Amino acid sequence: MLLVGFIWYQFIAMFGLSIGLHRKFAHKQFETSKGFEVFALFLAMLAGSRSPLGWVGAHRIHHRHSDTEEDPHSPTHKGFWNVLLNNWRVKQIPRHYVRDLYRNPRIMFFHKHWLKLHIATAVITLLISVPIFIMFVLSPLVLGFVSYGIFNALGHKESKPVYNWFIGILSAGEQHHDVHHVNPGQIQLSKYDFAGLVATKLFT
Repeated sequence: MLLVGFIWYQFIAMFGLSIGLHRKFAHKQFETSKGFEVFALFLAMLAGSRSPLGWVGAHRIHHRHSDTEEDPHSPTHKGFWNVLLNNWRVKQIPRHYVRDLYRNPRIMFFHKHWLKLHIATAVITLLISVPIFIMFVLSPLVLGFVSYGIFNALGHKESKPVYNWFIGILSAGEQHHDVHHVNPGQIQLSKYDFAGLVATKLFT
């Protein structure tokens, strides 16, 4: 049951978080169909990404102010343990960071209804069976929380982005965080960047 949950999370990490929220929405590296957008947003929601508007906005702020006091999840300035445990918040995303996303009805739908959708999915799977709930709802939620903290805490060291192989285990191959910061528009970061490889094959 736990193995299936982990494999399911890896699928979510690739298509929902890495290809969807990160590469498609945050960095606009490629175009996809509207159907894929809905698919990716739903998967990302299962991993506990909450509002896609907030996730993308915080990530864009992170790139704009990387490793400074204005970086919302800099381990240097916000504290390693605060970042590892996701104990940081952006109270208000300045509109100019996400102006383009306000024009996307799918983004706005998940922004407004992500919590209701997540609860409904949890209830439905729980009514089917407890193992289904654990595998397909609880596992990605827990692993998403853990991986997001690890990614932000270990992806930067001594006030600069770094390579960290451990990050790749829970992020579909995005361990080359240093390369990503040098060129945020680069889709495939290395031959071991599996999400980048899949995105390149499917959307470019």
